Amino acid sequence: MQNITQYIDEMIADLHNTFGTRLCYVGLQGSYLRGEAHDGSDLDLMVVIDALTKDDLDLYRACLENRGDAIPSCGFLCGREELSAWNPMEILHVLHSTKDRYGTLTPLLPAVTMEDHRHFVQLSAGNLYHALCHRYVHGGEEGRAVSLGSHEKELYFLLSDLHYLRTGDFPPTRNALYEVLSPCDRAVWDAVKEARDTPDGCDYDAAFARVFSWCQSVLAEVGRNNT
Repeated sequence: MQNITQYIDEMIADLHNTFGTRLCYVGLQGSYLRGEAHDGSDLDLMVVIDALTKDDLDLYRACLENRGDAIPSCGFLCGREELSAWNPMEILHVLHSTKDRYGTLTPLLPAVTMEDHRHFVQLSAGNLYHALCHRYVHGGEEGRAVSLGSHEKELYFLLSDLHYLRTGDFPPTRNALYEVLSPCDRAVWDAVKEARDTPDGCDYDAAFARVFSWCQSVLAEVGRNNT
């Protein structure tokens, strides 16, 4: 695997040569930040450009192409003004899942409260609950376990944000999160990971029932604090 630190440094240099002082920020996110990347993992960079235009998107694409295809690129590109007007619900998750590599992220973001974060957890739990119900009713029986397993990443983020809402602690990796989860939360994550990794061997009905009832309980928990 290519040296990721060198790759990002070179990418920042390319971006600075392209955008000059309009380059406001570069941050690392995703599996490379968590130390969980493998060959073929996407490199998730958060890049903020002052007064972003459509032409800038072409310039950014060219910077990625200049880096070659040794590391697939993904991530988040945004204009400074748009980021300052971003929905506050998402901000605490972004802050805790991004590492500054060029510039500082915090001054670019809107003000945020724990109440905003609670609404984000509520929305995320509702989206997962809706997807579970929809696929259970309309998805047919074939591939049901694969469908349940496809929510593993979504559940991981939800568990991270829920744990932060409850404790004020945002574990930096999957392993760190798993170690501090309650037995109930851990069992839900285990059920979804099993459906992802061994769909033919999992007890779908039991796994679905566990995740479904857990979503109900999370919605009840975070909804009780509605104002």
